[in-house]
Amino acid sequence: MGGYMRDHFSATTLTPEQAEILEIPEVRVDGVLKSTGRARYTRDFRLPGMLWAKFLMSPYPHARIVSIDASAAKAVPGVHVVLTTDDIGRRRLGRQVADWPVLASERVRYVGERVAAVAAVTLEAAEEAVKQLEVVYEELPAVFDAEDALRPDSPILHLDWEEYYPQGRAPSLRHPNAPSYAFSQKGEEEIERVFANAHIVVEDAYYGPRQHQGYIEPRGCIVWIDEQGTVQVVSTNKTPFSLRDALATIAELPSDRVVVDCRFIGGDFGGKGGSVEEFPCYFLARATGRPIRAIMTYTDELTSANPQHEAKYYLRTAVNREGAIIAHDVRAYQNAGAYVAMRPNPPTSARSGLGCLSPYSIPNVRFEGYNVYTNLVPSGAMRAPGDFHRGHAGEGHIDHIARELGMDPLVFRLRNCLRPGDTLLNGEKVRNPRAVEVLETLRRETNWDQAPRVPHQGRGIALRYRHVGAGKSELLLRLLSDGTIEAITGNADQGGGSHTVIQRAAAATLSVDPKHVRVRFGTTAEALRDPGSGGSRTTTMVGHAAIDGALVLKDKLEDLAAEVMGWPAGDVRLQGGQFVVSSTGECMPYQEVAARIAAGPVVEAVGAYDPAEHRSDEGGDFNFIADMIEVEVDPETGRVHPTQAVAVIDVGTIINPVAHQGQLDGGFIYGLGQAMTEELIHEAGTIITASLGEYKLPTQMDAPRFRTVLLPRAEGPGPFGAKSAGENTNTGVGGAIANAVLDAVGVQITACPITAERVFEALQELTASTVP
Repeated sequence: MGGYMRDHFSATTLTPEQAEILEIPEVRVDGVLKSTGRARYTRDFRLPGMLWAKFLMSPYPHARIVSIDASAAKAVPGVHVVLTTDDIGRRRLGRQVADWPVLASERVRYVGERVAAVAAVTLEAAEEAVKQLEVVYEELPAVFDAEDALRPDSPILHLDWEEYYPQGRAPSLRHPNAPSYAFSQKGEEEIERVFANAHIVVEDAYYGPRQHQGYIEPRGCIVWIDEQGTVQVVSTNKTPFSLRDALATIAELPSDRVVVDCRFIGGDFGGKGGSVEEFPCYFLARATGRPIRAIMTYTDELTSANPQHEAKYYLRTAVNREGAIIAHDVRAYQNAGAYVAMRPNPPTSARSGLGCLSPYSIPNVRFEGYNVYTNLVPSGAMRAPGDFHRGHAGEGHIDHIARELGMDPLVFRLRNCLRPGDTLLNGEKVRNPRAVEVLETLRRETNWDQAPRVPHQGRGIALRYRHVGAGKSELLLRLLSDGTIEAITGNADQGGGSHTVIQRAAAATLSVDPKHVRVRFGTTAEALRDPGSGGSRTTTMVGHAAIDGALVLKDKLEDLAAEVMGWPAGDVRLQGGQFVVSSTGECMPYQEVAARIAAGPVVEAVGAYDPAEHRSDEGGDFNFIADMIEVEVDPETGRVHPTQAVAVIDVGTIINPVAHQGQLDGGFIYGLGQAMTEELIHEAGTIITASLGEYKLPTQMDAPRFRTVLLPRAEGPGPFGAKSAGENTNTGVGGAIANAVLDAVGVQITACPITAERVFEALQELTASTVP
């Protein structure tokens, strides 16, 4: 295995030859299959004898299950089996906190929780059987607000919470409804003394709603047990190895007895890292001996999937006379819903509110955060998890402070943003922060200082950054008989283009045309382990793993080329798509020699990258973005119309130019929906925005003119100095639009989405407050 250090792949070591290969117009690895309709998604799989699965969902947010009568359901023609927790036992799911039952046991904790599972010959028979199930419930008090759930008289949702942890490892909870709590403090001074001596202190309260990820393909799976007793799973889940391990635990099987295949995924945006359908489907397959198919409808998605959490932030900030932020105090509540099983790290979730003012240098910080159980659908991840809500809160708060100071909001940001040598609010070092550069570029590109004032028209800005995720990636490179190099990866490409990154990174390292590298998703039985796509980690981790494997393979190919061609050992180099003998200049095309090598023993190389082994003393890597959005506001109706937007982005080396720009453009429109139209609204726990008619996703027709300005290349943590792109262009949109509304009509909108109703009400309150 190749052992390289990160600086070997910085932007400064990108050779002209590698740059030339990366400039070859990209052809997506999966493009032809998808564009011709030949890509097989989960719902396209058909197996002999396959049965349909449907689930009985709880109609109550909190209730005790008194009894279940399945006799009428079992009598429906075509029904093979009906299962409840009495049939499968009390089995719970959870990445770190195993609190979510496969089927509800004793009580239900949210509307839509699975109570029973049915398998039938047809979908219609399964649906009819679900209708025939008779369940007697005893309603219990429910709680939907995170702060209300922490009150002393609030109903306790998990009386047996200590059972959710390995024996002896249950934490000490501040409240039974708060599975995680975080407190941190930065600075030498007593923070209340700093506030007391400040020039001004500004306080705000912000709210971020529950929102669905909005992927095109609903979740689904097919589960069967083969003749060898191995559990086979085809799934829309983007983390196949995590799913394999979780299902093996639930099924009480060795992990190699579960095989997960998720080769084509129709979008994700964070929502397909955790899924639950596979688990009851396993028990249905075990009970019937038949393949089981479960495909969610979009109503199922909107009412019972794992949406982005609801969040509340209470911000208090102290500023001195020079306009420097000298202290920041934040209290945050994340509404986790009924279970935290699918959250990758519940303690980290509690700490996430610390990021509201993350792009700024603040010497004294105090943070308190709660991750809270309520009787709502369990929440999960969404594009840049939590960053959109934090961006709206933090950037709106920054503009409020600037307004109180009478200072230009861009100048105020420049006064306080992170610079080389500064640390984050949690004390972490930052390597080469480019906050000043993105702000100054935005200032110039938007003519910020000379822009004319137009009635009811405003401009708002936001400054954000995004980190790079973690997790070790591995893959296998193998020489095929025709000289093509096959890369087998366990990283499922959910639409972001990770397989094309692998192809181009390997090709540039090997010095061959990308057409000579073929990338294939491997099931968990054949691929090496990969944590999956997410957290802006894919290009960096999977790309470096491809480079690592390519370096090893290149050494092997050069040695074998000398052997099969009779060239001097150690004198052969693979460069420019050719094998070259250094001493004589003799050369032959890559594929011709590679095919001869492939006629011999199998040639393989393993590539791996673990970011924990490549940490820099200079600090973490972050890519910064500055947004400017211009809006027009109708004061009679409150309607907000974005007219133009500019984003200045620190991008590093671009490996996939077309896909990269697609991520930036798509991320902006994604943020537009989060900012202006999207909200999962519930009444007593029941989602009423239960279709795409009520839950409004933005379209291209809703988008203003959008222009991206890419900063000149700088060293990033990814292959050849690449930086992440998929999770930064949505995070500042809410803050920038709210600030533009403030600039246009003088009202501060502290809750998303920024609807005409919210703006109109704020304008009415402003008018009422100014009337004598």
